[in-house]
Amino acid sequence: MRTLRRSLLNIIRSPSRSVVVLVILAVSLGLALIMFEVHAATTSQLGKISGNVGNTITVRPAGSPGFGGGGGGGDNTPLPQAQVDQLSSLPHISMVQETVSTSYTGSELVSGISFSSSGSFFGNATPVEIPNGSAVGGTTRFGAITVMGVSPTGAAPTLTGGGTMTMESGVYFTADDANADVAVVGQTLATANNLSVGSEITIGTDQVQVIGIYTSGQQFGDNMLLMPIKAVQRLYSIDGATTVTVTADSAKDVNIVATELRGIWDSTVADVVTAQQEFANISGSITSANSTSQTGMLISFVVAAVVVLASVVLVIRQRIREIGIMKAIGASNGQIGFQFGLETTVITVAATVFGIILSLLFGQQIANLFTGTGSTPTVTGAGGFAGRGTAVFGGGGGRIFAGSIGGIHVAVSPEVILIAFGTAIILAIIASVIPVWYIARVRPAEVLRNE
Repeated sequence: MRTLRRSLLNIIRSPSRSVVVLVILAVSLGLALIMFEVHAATTSQLGKISGNVGNTITVRPAGSPGFGGGGGGGDNTPLPQAQVDQLSSLPHISMVQETVSTSYTGSELVSGISFSSSGSFFGNATPVEIPNGSAVGGTTRFGAITVMGVSPTGAAPTLTGGGTMTMESGVYFTADDANADVAVVGQTLATANNLSVGSEITIGTDQVQVIGIYTSGQQFGDNMLLMPIKAVQRLYSIDGATTVTVTADSAKDVNIVATELRGIWDSTVADVVTAQQEFANISGSITSANSTSQTGMLISFVVAAVVVLASVVLVIRQRIREIGIMKAIGASNGQIGFQFGLETTVITVAATVFGIILSLLFGQQIANLFTGTGSTPTVTGAGGFAGRGTAVFGGGGGRIFAGSIGGIHVAVSPEVILIAFGTAIILAIIASVIPVWYIARVRPAEVLRNE
């Protein structure tokens, strides 16, 4: 206990030196922890994305603003139904799923997404209401309500933002709803318009009944109105589909099926994109962040180690007389080395605590820099979104903008805290080898005679 007290007093005795070492070490360890968190998050995100890469091929009108399309500002003319109907007869295809998307054109509903003057989006109708499809200064405001027609008996549709649909109330469509005027509404849209199960929405001259409310965890995904595809085609006079998802029998058949599809629609009519192509398009920023964060983590740990070792060497050289006196009055090399090691451990652990705080405060901001994710949306082409493919594989963080698929969430987990303190102790132990070795070479008589 006396050794610990003496170690603390020695640290306080040179506050300037201790603070400098503490700050540099805290920044180094904090940055190392952030890099570790980014590396872990990007590794996890890559695993999730690659796990979703399957045997699917997506077909959309050429240059359509939808995710996975060309994003080049095409007119989004639906793929003719006659051509879509040909797909079920092609070999090596196990399933064909059609969807049709359009924008709500009535005046009864308001968007659940609002836009503040600071450039932030909110999932409610305040503080600033955005008219559907409005544009200010040539910049499209993301307030349009998407009406999506889906197969009542098919797989769950891919929503904007890539969230997973969960029914909060009511029911989903059944086979009996194939051409019925019924709808399932996202929670954000329902809240903004006070909709509930049983409410009716006017589309054209028809009354559409809300039979369910869902959530997806994504603002834009929850701002949608889903209906049976035949009902949407009838109400909006649409002949065809705006998205066709084709599932090949196996991975080896994907390219064969894609070639067949390109024979039906050439590149001027439709974009045919395989799941592997989507993965390559959207995983680049995450892969880069993963590699860079790993390098940054190693460099930060090396810097932290250098700081600890350099500070120990500096302290010992400045306190050589103290070491000589302690040995002259009977202190052993082990006792003196333990005291110096304890001082190093105290500073290192304290720096680790501050490093954890720094990672909590700035971890997400630095992660966003790695993946290009910001708070302001970016638009490419004529209404197209950057960062295509988000809706196919599921974006992180609820964003559908550039880098959103690489938008990762970092968190200081118990594992990270254990690693931080484990690293601090290891650094302190390694640094303690130097004073033990140096102290063993100090001869009290020579030190005192030279003073």
